[in-house]
Amino acid sequence: MKLFLIAFTVLISSCGDILCADGMSEGSEVTVHGTRGIAHTLHYIFTRKLVILGWFCYAGAFFSLLALLSIAKMTVAIPATAFSFVIDTIGARFILHEHIPWRRWMGVLCVTAGVLLVITPAHRAPAAHALAGAGGIHCVPVQAGKDQPRNHHPGPYQLHQQSASCEILTKP
Repeated sequence: MKLFLIAFTVLISSCGDILCADGMSEGSEVTVHGTRGIAHTLHYIFTRKLVILGWFCYAGAFFSLLALLSIAKMTVAIPATAFSFVIDTIGARFILHEHIPWRRWMGVLCVTAGVLLVITPAHRAPAAHALAGAGGIHCVPVQAGKDQPRNHHPGPYQLHQQSASCEILTKP
C-alpha cells in the first residue's frame, strides 16, 4: 500500500504540474502592475481549463500524501515524493516538448538514485542481535523496579547498560 500511495502521489502531483504549466503557457506572459494587473492575472488563471484541472490533481496529491504520511515515516514519504521531479522532467520533454539539457538529465538520474536509496528498505539485523550472534553481547531479562546485584552475572561479563526490561552485558 505504501508504494502504491507513493506512486499515486508522485503521478498525480506531476499531472498537476504539467497541466498547470501547459495551461499557463497558452496565452501571453503574465505581468502584474497595479490593481488592474492583479485582476487581469486572476482572470487569466481562473479561465484556463488546464490550470483548473491541475488544481484538482494537486488536491488529489495532497490528500494521497496525507494518507501516505499516516502509514509511512515522514523521512521516507517526503523524499520519495521527490520522484515527481523526474516525472515532471520527462513530461516537460515529451508532453510540453521542452528542450532538456544533458546536465538536467544527470540531475534527474541523481534524484532517481536518491529516491531509490530512501525507499529501499534496509535489511539489517538490530545491533544487539547482530553483536549477540558474534558473542559480544548477552542479554539477561530484568524485572523493573527490583535491584539486581550488579556484579552477579554468569560468566566473565560486566554490566554495560541497563533498561527496564533487559541488561546488555559485554565482555570486559
